[in-house]
Amino acid sequence: MADEAIEVVVDDSRSTGLPAVWSPSSVNDFIKCPLAYWWKYAQGWRTAPNAVLTAGTLVHGVLEALLLLDPADRTVDAARSIYAVQAAELEPDLDARIDREQLRERAGTAMRSYFELEDPTAVDVVPDGLERKVSATIGGVDIAGTVDRIEFAVGGVRVLDYKTGAAKPQYAAAYWRQLLLYAQMLADEGTDVADIALMYLGDPARVLVRPVPPAAHARAAGDLGTAQVQRTAYDESARWEARRGALCGHCPFRSVCPAYTDRKVPVPGSSDSHRRLESVRELVLRPSRQADRDMVGDPEEVP
Repeated sequence: MADEAIEVVVDDSRSTGLPAVWSPSSVNDFIKCPLAYWWKYAQGWRTAPNAVLTAGTLVHGVLEALLLLDPADRTVDAARSIYAVQAAELEPDLDARIDREQLRERAGTAMRSYFELEDPTAVDVVPDGLERKVSATIGGVDIAGTVDRIEFAVGGVRVLDYKTGAAKPQYAAAYWRQLLLYAQMLADEGTDVADIALMYLGDPARVLVRPVPPAAHARAAGDLGTAQVQRTAYDESARWEARRGALCGHCPFRSVCPAYTDRKVPVPGSSDSHRRLESVRELVLRPSRQADRDMVGDPEEVP
């Protein structure tokens, strides 16, 4: 389906304000659909806890702890021990809606895939290169986020992002944009980024690597600047663009989105729209804005 767009007037009386600082994932959210972005970042709706996102959190934590060990100690048995400890710590706080079996299966697949893809004893991580917090002002726009892994590579460093699912072509452009924005933030710190990589830990497992030429930096910076200009215009007019495309069927806001359905739906942000979203199983409402937690937008992404 070709992407279509319509302008939608919103009721922003419930808005808590937009984040002053972008994150790479929030830039992707905005480019995909500004109206869905508005529901998430201005209205406070979040993806409800589920097995997929929780498995991603668990696997990221295990890999971080594994690669913090001395190279010779990064064994399968060490990974199993770390996994057992972190899974046990996670269990008491798991939401009742999370399918435990699905969580174990997805995390288990990801860990097996990891050891198929690389030998962790050979990974040369830069100092403070795991879950590194980075930030920059690019073209006058503030952006910040957390990089999964930064390792030494020929000609500089490699910025790598873990994905606990299989490679999905429909998400590829957004994933590369996200990594390019991280690369740009690191470049602003004076780090030479040679390439970027996506490590897919699904079935099949694979690693994709791309170089980072100057034109790629410019393209990512341009996407961020355009998003900032457009977002300001939408926010000031209370008219947001809804973009209909191939992924709309997976959007948790589809039941109240005027771009998705031909049925009459309430004004986005109105009390009626709010009540309908409360009944959507995939969503939860953030109770209140905490500036320190939400400064960089939403850490959620498709794993």
